[in-house]
Amino acid sequence: MIEIQNKPRSSREVASRSMLLGIVLIAVLGARGAGAQNVSQRIPMVSDWSHSHVVFSLPLTVDQTSRLRGEPRYWMQLLSRNSRKQGQIDFVSSIVGESSASSESHRFRRDWGQSLGAGGSTGVPYNSGSWWPVYPAKFSFNINATPDCTNDYVVFPTNLVGVAGGQASIVAYNQLYAGSGSPYCGVASPSVYWSYDTNFNSSGAATTGTVQTSPVLSGDGTKVAFVETRPTSVGAIVHLLKWNAGDGGGINSAVAPTVATVWTADGLTGHCPATGACMISISLNGLKADTASSPFYDYQRDVIYVGDDNGKLHKIINAFGISGSTPSEVSTGNWPITVDVNTKLTSPTLDPTSGNILIEDSSGILSYVRETFSTAGTCGAGVAPCLGSTNINPPGVHVVTDAPIVDSSTEKVFAFYGNDGVGVGATTVVLQSDATLSTSISASLGSGTGHHIHAGAFDNTYLTGDGSVGRLYICGSSLNSTPTIQRIGFTNSGRVPVSPFANPIGTMNPLVDVVRVAVATASAECSPVTELFNPNAPSATQDQIVFGVQNLGKGSSCGGGGCVMSVNVTSTPTTLAIANSIAEINGPSGIIVDNDANTTTYPQASSLYFSNQGNSTSGIGCGSTTGVGCAIKVTQAGLN
Repeated sequence: MIEIQNKPRSSREVASRSMLLGIVLIAVLGARGAGAQNVSQRIPMVSDWSHSHVVFSLPLTVDQTSRLRGEPRYWMQLLSRNSRKQGQIDFVSSIVGESSASSESHRFRRDWGQSLGAGGSTGVPYNSGSWWPVYPAKFSFNINATPDCTNDYVVFPTNLVGVAGGQASIVAYNQLYAGSGSPYCGVASPSVYWSYDTNFNSSGAATTGTVQTSPVLSGDGTKVAFVETRPTSVGAIVHLLKWNAGDGGGINSAVAPTVATVWTADGLTGHCPATGACMISISLNGLKADTASSPFYDYQRDVIYVGDDNGKLHKIINAFGISGSTPSEVSTGNWPITVDVNTKLTSPTLDPTSGNILIEDSSGILSYVRETFSTAGTCGAGVAPCLGSTNINPPGVHVVTDAPIVDSSTEKVFAFYGNDGVGVGATTVVLQSDATLSTSISASLGSGTGHHIHAGAFDNTYLTGDGSVGRLYICGSSLNSTPTIQRIGFTNSGRVPVSPFANPIGTMNPLVDVVRVAVATASAECSPVTELFNPNAPSATQDQIVFGVQNLGKGSSCGGGGCVMSVNVTSTPTTLAIANSIAEINGPSGIIVDNDANTTTYPQASSLYFSNQGNSTSGIGCGSTTGVGCAIKVTQAGLN
């Protein structure tokens, strides 16, 4: 096995990064939709499912950085890894590696749990079948200032049918930095920021579907998009919601937004009201369900992509009213595009460098779609937009449940297979390809195939490196399907065998590291992995991965059941161990993270958000409530 170590930065490398800093700042100031701002002005931040599926290692050239300058996801990742110094983002320290550490501890604590309603959950809970990871979405009003108790919020779908004056189909909480003791927001529990019954079609008629996939937010946080899943006979609906603070006020007192077709807020027929909430609902062409595909938002073009259960990829333009006032589905120029008929598509991932959309389906095929602005690959037929001419089709796979990950700096794509059908026996693998799927390599995680293998996460060393350092961490498998944290390194040169890619940067090592840790006592479903980097934590514990298991958790606080755990991955440790754990009924939904704040100064402000996958009990309650699904916030300070 080839071990890659962090190299000390030379003066030349620091100078190069300082040169790139100027371009990065141009990217921040010039990104479409962000508005003109300097480093003392407000910088909002979005954290949703898609931000862990489009990542950026360090661009190595000015040209490469220039290509990414207009991509908001690029600078969101960059800024999220900066230290807070006296309430200001310090751009230079992030680029050249001069961060400071505080004396805070790094332990879990459940700050709060809020009811999502009886049977409520973010996504469809695991039930011994396919589990499609679903995440809440977090909006931070200004990462260039202290955490905001009023304007920072997190959105949870409930997977329940909305009822006007009753159960919410989607809910948001603010006053997030709440909890026991002396919380930053000064309250023990968060507040319902708004709660809506969104069960309406474009005509305003009532519907009975549920929100089973992840929501996404506009860059300014004023709107949210999500899909209502309905049977094939009536088809899925994309809902675009402009919320209004204070609406609803509780999980069981949801209100119905005004149904509109145009974002213009003047109260005319079909337009949004001059004040208050409104929602635009778009039924997907073909009247098919959407079980597995969350919407992906393209910030640069104000476009949403989403798949359905018949293998078609759909495109919604003018989604949040930035490029036009009337959202609609494109039904010309090959849209919607058939990727793989009679299959369930995963969530799509748009690579901002090549312009290609990477997507998998329930038969295990990894495909790409060329957009009109794509710069790589060829069409299988016709002209763009089109299905790409190549795909990757392993001979035998379990259902693929997670969207692919793309590193848009190295142009490498990562897919996660429970069984690739290659060789003797069944093998779980991480597969790596490029943006045109021209070739691929894989690294075996073991032969156990009792459960799906969900998306992994890169450590901070990788995300701030050049594609040859750091690791990709996965909750992989073993001989008896026991979930096990494993990791894969990278080699740019001197690799044996030689990299098959024309651009070898970021090529995976041929073998998985021998360093690993089992996180359950026997076969169990493991969640996707989420990485949390906090430059304000002590230097030895700044980088953590967090994940959960549905049952049989091995952490000291798991009690042998569903559990959320963390592993310290700072500076590529030589051993791995479960650092912290907290029991959660049936394990967590997908996990998102928020601020990298100093939690000594800002208690409860560096946190994880998820829902549990089963109703609360007297042993693991939702606050003081039992028998309900629970929206949960866990911090890294003090373990309960």
